[in-house]
Amino acid sequence: IPIHGATQLASNISRTYLLRHSVHKKIFFSFLLGVPFGVLIGITLLKNFKMESYAYLLIVILIFYTLFKPKNLPPLKIPIPLFFLLGIVASFLGLLVGAVGPFQAPFYLRDDLSKNEIVATQAATQTIVHLCKIPSFLYLGFHYQHYWLLIVGLVLAAILGSDYGVKKLKSFSEEKFKLLFKIVLFISALRILFKIFFP
Repeated sequence: IPIHGATQLASNISRTYLLRHSVHKKIFFSFLLGVPFGVLIGITLLKNFKMESYAYLLIVILIFYTLFKPKNLPPLKIPIPLFFLLGIVASFLGLLVGAVGPFQAPFYLRDDLSKNEIVATQAATQTIVHLCKIPSFLYLGFHYQHYWLLIVGLVLAAILGSDYGVKKLKSFSEEKFKLLFKIVLFISALRILFKIFFP
C-alpha cells in the first residue's frame, strides 16, 4: 500500500495538472475538508484493522449499485457539501486497503459533470488521499528509501500513462467516455471480488 500510494500520487498529480482547468473546485474543497479526519482515524486503527474484506466488499456494492440499480432507486448523486464525508471515508480506506479509486469513482459518475471534470476532479481528490499516505506510513515506520528504484520506475510509468490517457480522452465523446468508465468500474469490481475470495 505505501508503494502503491507513492505511484498513484504521481499518476494523480500529473493527471490533475494536465486537466487543471477542469477540476470542480467546490467538490474538491468539500472533499479536502474531510481528509484530515479520515487520516487520523486510519492511523489510529491501521495496526489493528483486520477487516479489509469488508472494506473491499463495500466498494463492490457501491460499484454494482451505480451500474445496475433499478430505475426506481435514486442515483448515487450526493450533494456537493457531502463530499466532506467522502473525503473522510476515502482517506480512511486509503490507508487500510489502498484502492480508493474504485470506491470514489461511482460518486463522480453524475450527469452534471463532464468527462474532463470527472477525470480531473477525481484525480485531484485522490492526489490529496495519496499525499497523506506518505507521511502517515513514514510515521508508522515504513522505509521508502529501501524501494526507491522500484518507486522511481513506477512513478515514471504512471506519468507517461497519465499523459497518454489525457490525450486519448480528447478523442472520446461524453457518451463513449461514460460507457468506458462504467466498463472499467465493472472490471474493477470483478477484480476486487476475486481478491476477496481468492486472497
